[in-house]
Parts: sequence; structure tokens; C-alpha cells
Amino acid sequence: MRVALVAPLVSAIAQPYLGGAQALLADLAQGLIQRGHTVTLFARDDSFVPGIAIEPIDVPRNVLPANFSQPVQERSADPGFFAQANLFLELFLKLRQRSAEFDLIHAHSFDWPAFACSTLVSDIPVVHTLHLPAVAPEINEALRVLHQQGHPLTLVTVSHACAATYASYTTIDRVIYNGLDLDAIPFNPKLPVDAPLLFAGRIAPEKGVEAAIEIAEKAGYRLLIAGGIYDRHYYERRIVPKLQRAGERVTYLGQLERLALWKVMGQSLGLLFPIEWDEPFGLTAVEAMATGTPVIAVSYT
Repeated sequence: MRVALVAPLVSAIAQPYLGGAQALLADLAQGLIQRGHTVTLFARDDSFVPGIAIEPIDVPRNVLPANFSQPVQERSADPGFFAQANLFLELFLKLRQRSAEFDLIHAHSFDWPAFACSTLVSDIPVVHTLHLPAVAPEINEALRVLHQQGHPLTLVTVSHACAATYASYTTIDRVIYNGLDLDAIPFNPKLPVDAPLLFAGRIAPEKGVEAAIEIAEKAGYRLLIAGGIYDRHYYERRIVPKLQRAGERVTYLGQLERLALWKVMGQSLGLLFPIEWDEPFGLTAVEAMATGTPVIAVSYT
């Protein structure tokens, strides 16, 4: 099968990955190749996945990860919000023109133009994987209108809980859990006596990094934080002061490549997972358990 994978355009598909969606997409591309399929990845021009043909997309610098804690009116005032519309319009027009080259288009972008513009392609199947719950009103509305007007998209998501959040807007065709190559993750049965706790995830309000800092402080353990800064304003306003006050008790490691992250996970006392939203899957929790590290989580309802 000849598969065109459409990546989120807010970050490169390259290590260190911004989040689970980017890591999953790279794994999927390589897994399809190993099964004998032909894969073309349409992604930012600074993307790199070993063994995968990439069709580079020149993405303006003002196209940044969305802050879904902001009202859509504020996000739509960002020039990058609409710059993505042109990018996806051009991309899906190109895919329509080149439809004879592919048997399937599999889109992974959580951006409203990707859903609307994909209806331009009618010659071959288009599948969208929703890696996030229904947190974006503009996406929810696009899905609702397409569904009501008789143009429903083929939608996959990564958990039944995530699928349930879309029930008011559209129909989810299939739940397919994220996959993980457990053989690639080193298992560590022994811990150093001074093992710290770990928070791993993007630095954004919904991931609960502030709660993780407070938990570690009250429990009397050191804390390591690993993850990319998804929301720069939030990081500088809320996280930096806490890091400064904590001193050596909390260390921010930045965004780590996967092998480095798995090594840190395996040497940690536990992974703190104090989510503050409906987590769609929780790939880091699975990774931590694969290294032998327990997950300390909270229920979010």
C-alpha cells in the first residue's frame, strides 16, 4: 500500500519529539515500511525520520503549537492561526492532484484547516487520527458541520475516553490505541538509593507540572522535569518562579530524545502523572512502566 502521512505542522517530526503524537507518527511510518508498505511523510522541512521519505513543507515561524487554554477568539487573533489554513489548503490540493500516487492519506494534524481541507480529496480514502480530546471549539464545529452536511470524515482516536468527548459533534469510526516497541525500551530492575521522582510531558497547564512540583516538595523527594515548552508564556509566568524557589530540589532537563528519556525514567523512583484534563492516552505512563518505573497518577473527572 502507498500511504501518505500528513503530520502536525506545529513542530518537526524529529527527535526530541514535541509530544506523543509526533513520536507515534514516526513509529507508525517506520512500522509501515517494515511491513512492506511505501510511506511518504508530509511534514515540516526540518523533520527527519530514519528510512522515511519526507515531502518538506515550508512552515512560517508564526505557526506555533496552539494554547487550548486560551479562548478561540484570542487564538484566532494570532496570524499563525490562519497561516495554517493556506498551508493545509495547498497541501490537500497537491494531494488531490497527486492522488494516483497514493492508496491512502492518513492525517494526524490537530488543526481545524486539516479537517476542512481534506474534503478536497475524493479519489482515495482519507483517515484522520485525533490525538487530543475535544478541546478546540473550531475543530469541534468543523467536525459537526461536516457530519451534519453529509460529509463525515473517517475518524480514529486513541482511547474510548477520548472518543467520548466527541460524541456531541461527530462519530468516531474506530479506537486504535497508541503502539509502543517495548523491546526498544531498556528495563531497569534496580534503583539508586537517592532516586528522584520524575515528571515527563510537555510544559503546559493541562499536564500538571505545577502539581508535580508541589507533590515532590511535600513528599520530600527531588524532582526531575523532562519535556518541551509547549506554552512559553505559561512556562515563564508559572514554572520559572517555582524552579527558582526550589533550587536544587527540582531540575528541568529540557526536551530529551527518547533513549535519554527512557534511561532517566528507569532511574526514577516514580513517574508523577497529575493530569488536569481528560488525558487522551498517556504514552509517557506506558513508557515509564516499560522501564520498570511505577506511575503515580490522579483521576481527572
